[in-house]
Formats: sequence, C-alpha cells, structure tokens
Amino acid sequence: MKKHSYKFIYKILLASALVSSVSCKKLVDVEPENQVDIVNHYQTVYDANAAVIGIYGQLQGIADRYIVLNELRADLISPTINADQYLRQLHTHTVTPDNPWADPKPFYKIIMNCNDALKNFDVMLAAKKLTQADYNERYADINAVRCFLYLQLGMHWGSVPYVTDPLETVESLKDESKFPKLTFNDLLDKLIASMEPPRSLEGYSATSSTGSSSTSLNTTVDGYPTNLFFVEKRSLLGDLYLWRGRYTDASRMYRYVTETGYRNGGGGNDASFWQYKPNYSRFLVTYTQGGNENTLLDDNTNANSWRSIFGNPTQGTETSSEWIWTIPFDRNFAPVNPFIDLFSNQGGRYLLTASKLALNNWDSQLQSNNFVGDARGKMSVRTINGQPVIAKQLYYYLNNAFIPVNVLQRQGRWLLYRAATLNLHFAEAACRDNQVKVAYALTNVGVRETYNSVFPGTGTVPSDVTNIMQTQAPAPYDMDGRDGAVPYFKGPWYRQIGSRSRANLPRLDPGLYQNNQVANMEDAIINEDAAELAFEGQRWGDLLRVSLRRGSTTYLAQKVRAKLDLEGNSEAANAYNKLSTTNGVYLPFRL
Repeated sequence: MKKHSYKFIYKILLASALVSSVSCKKLVDVEPENQVDIVNHYQTVYDANAAVIGIYGQLQGIADRYIVLNELRADLISPTINADQYLRQLHTHTVTPDNPWADPKPFYKIIMNCNDALKNFDVMLAAKKLTQADYNERYADINAVRCFLYLQLGMHWGSVPYVTDPLETVESLKDESKFPKLTFNDLLDKLIASMEPPRSLEGYSATSSTGSSSTSLNTTVDGYPTNLFFVEKRSLLGDLYLWRGRYTDASRMYRYVTETGYRNGGGGNDASFWQYKPNYSRFLVTYTQGGNENTLLDDNTNANSWRSIFGNPTQGTETSSEWIWTIPFDRNFAPVNPFIDLFSNQGGRYLLTASKLALNNWDSQLQSNNFVGDARGKMSVRTINGQPVIAKQLYYYLNNAFIPVNVLQRQGRWLLYRAATLNLHFAEAACRDNQVKVAYALTNVGVRETYNSVFPGTGTVPSDVTNIMQTQAPAPYDMDGRDGAVPYFKGPWYRQIGSRSRANLPRLDPGLYQNNQVANMEDAIINEDAAELAFEGQRWGDLLRVSLRRGSTTYLAQKVRAKLDLEGNSEAANAYNKLSTTNGVYLPFRL
C-alpha cells in the first residue's frame, strides 16, 4: 500500500468499506487477482492497518443494533407507531425466533474477523514484518474490540460460545461439542485475562516505532482526530472489572483515564484539569440571564452548553475533552448514519422515541435555581412537528432550529463512551467498594466541595488548604481537589464537579455518605445515569449489572414494568414476571 493512499484508508473507515489489499480473508469477497494465498496480504504495517480499519468499518454496521438492544429493551426508549413487530417485541420482551434484532451472528461475524487478524499479526511478528511496538498496539486494539463485542453478547444472550481461533464461518459455532457456551461470569473472566497486562493498555502512538508518521493510526483526517475512533482500553477493562465485582481494580482503571489530561499536560494549563471530568468550565446547563428560564444556553456550537457535547462541529479540543470513544458517520460515505432512520421524523423513519418514564424522570426534577425540570431532558428530546424526537443522536444532522442541515447529508456520530460515562461508572465502583463519600463526590458536587472543611462556627474556608479538599482515602481513591491560595496549589481534581452540578441540579442528601448508604447511593447513581446518559447505549447494561449484583433481576424488571405501565401496555405484567427470573433477562441464543 503506497503512502499517498494512506488518507484514503481513513476515508474507508468512514465508509465502512475496504481497500483492495485488506488483510483478512473474511473481510473480502473475492480472491486477489494473482490468486496468491491470502496470508500474503499481511506483508507490511500498512496491511495490518488496513485490517484494523476494516474491522472498525464493520463495527459501524452494528451501531443501530447496539442502541436498539441497549435502550429499547430497557426503560428509556419506546417504539413509535411506525415501528414494526420486531421492535415492539424487544420493547415488551416477547421476542420470537425470527426477530432479526435478536440474532447474535452480526457480532460473531466481526469477532471472526478479529480472530483472523490477530492470528496474522502473530505471524507477521514472528516473520519480523511488524515491529514489537507496532504489533503491541494493533493486537491490543483488535483484542479490545473483540472483548467489547463479547461483552455485548454476554449482556444480551447470557451464556455464549467463546472462541478466539479463526473459523471459516459463524456456522461452525453451532457445534457445541467443540464450542461450549460459557456462563456470563466465566466469559468476563476470559475477557479480563485477555486484556490485563502485559497486554498493552495504551492507545496508538502519534508516530510509529520506525519514526514514520505515515504508519501511525493516530492522526487527523478531514478534521477527524482518529485517536477518538479506537476503543479506550482502560475504560473497557474498568467496565469488565465493574461487571465482575472487582471494584478496586475497576476504580484503578477509571482513575487513570480521568487524569489523562493532567498527566499528559503536567497541570500546566486549564484544559489539563478538565479533560475527562465533568467540570464547571465546559458543557453546562446554564442560563444567559439569571432567573429567566427562557434563556437556557442551548446551542450546538457553544462549548458552555451541555447540548454541544452532542453536536459541536469542532473536532478538536472541545470534543475530546468529553468524548473518549466516538466513531463518525461521514456525509460523503456509506454507511448512512442509522440513527436518522431510528429517531428522526425529518428524512428518517422515526421508529423510536423517548419513553414517558424517561420524560417524567426529567420533568420531576427541580434545578438549583428552582426551575422545574432537568434541562438535560429538554436538550435530549425535542418536540418537532408535534412529536417527541430523540435529538441527542441527531445534533450533527439538525441545525440550531432543529431542521436538517441537508436531508441528503446524513452526517453524525456514534457516541460510544464519554467523560460522564467514565465518572459515573467510577462512582458506581467506588460506592460498591465502600467508598460512598467518593461516589457522592463523583456524582454530585466534586471532590473539592465534598471534602471542603471549614473553620468551626464560622462557615468560612481557611486560605491554607494544605490538608483539605482531598479525599485522604487509600489508592485509587486518594483524589486531590485542592484549590488553594496560601500556598498556591491546584490539585488534578479541583475543577471536577460531578454531572449533577454540571446539570444545575442541587446536591444529593449528604446523609447518603454520612450514613454509608451503599444501596441508596447506588440507586442515585443509576438514576443519574438515566438523566445524563439516556439514549447512548448504556441503559440495559446499567440496570442488568446492578440487578445481578443484588442477586435479583426484579430491579431491572420493575424499571421495565414502570415504562410499560405508564404507556398502558397490556404486556407490562408479563414482562415483569419474565424479567424477574435470571434466564428471562436474556435473549434466546440461536445461530
């Protein structure tokens, strides 16, 4: 592959297509013209890069499936009148064998390609066609993609076959004597073991080990910073630990990622303090005129607006201070952004919308300034042409008047993982690790405020903050939020405020941590997940994880029943009964 075609490869990622020299057999439908063995396509680092790009291109093809399974099966999304029977089945948990959304094969097809690429990376390393450094980066990345896919399989199907060897077809998995199903917990153990050090957890370096930037997968193409395309491995490993109940290990991963900016910037500029932390500098629920709720800052392009998390066209510092993993759908290339068909009533099929339960949850909140309703709801769901539209997934397609910029140009982003997700998962892990006060700080008002001591009887903060504004907890919970004048000091957590404060909501009852109320604090975190992360593909996992942890899936069942009851759906009781059993929460596994 010639260097001058390298930019084209990135456009291939956006197109979910493949260059003719792509590396693995299952990623191409025709044999090369010279009929050489397919392994001969793995000759250079460029061929390895093409395999990586091809797999991420295939990953784009399941973006709609990811959102539908993780949101429609839970409590925040409901089908519209336009939805077909198969979407309605997911909604009511009455899935039939022919339901295409319940088919695990699309996940396994990508896994098979991951297996094939990983095997050939091994061959390339042994033949010295990849340096150790280039091999480490590419192998760890594709292995992480495979772990992400297996986690989705476990969440939705429970016990599934786990295979890491290349297979010709997914149909081979039907032989259970060769590929027995693993329980979800056993699957998690396998995934964790495959990702833990000495496997690399770093991202792609800006330049390759050979010193030539042309071989690096970390660059910028057509305004897209490609480092955001690739799965963030520590966040994923943290999630695997969280699912498995290894809370200290999970927190260790989350803590490392949250301090990325400070660590890389050395604390030398403001941006280093706020990257990957909800903070008082960016993406706020705020008003341009105090006391006037009609002046909500509600703009795609203003970095001080919470809404701009989901539609800021700037692909640089502002976006990457919140987004950790996001894959773009470019208007000039296939595949078409699938979220327009799912959610938009302008140029789309408008199949899904916010549930009444989700809207009620937002509407029942009271902001710190006594305005009624959580403004994140107003910016997540819009009334367009008289219909409630999930706009959070459409802001790269809609302008500030909520009209498509161009109905034929369906640009957008698959928003996979961001700072708020990271911090709320960190809070969940800390809570279950008996660090309830840390969890409170992460969710609520931040380390600085939660651990802010005052002079007795005065209510004033001492100017010397040497021994306050920090958790004084054991690692990885020893977080420093100091913001002092005498001596002058800025701790890496001094700007962090928690997603509730960023949303202009009052602090939760401090009795949650003062009385060490683990379960109640966990409930508050999951409620905050619903308000902050709605429609981003996190909800089913959040509800299922807590249910399994508590030893009863009635927690999840109650949430789904509440959604169906509000809609007057006759399947509410049946769905509750089914989901109250552990086997009932999983889809039937059929290949």
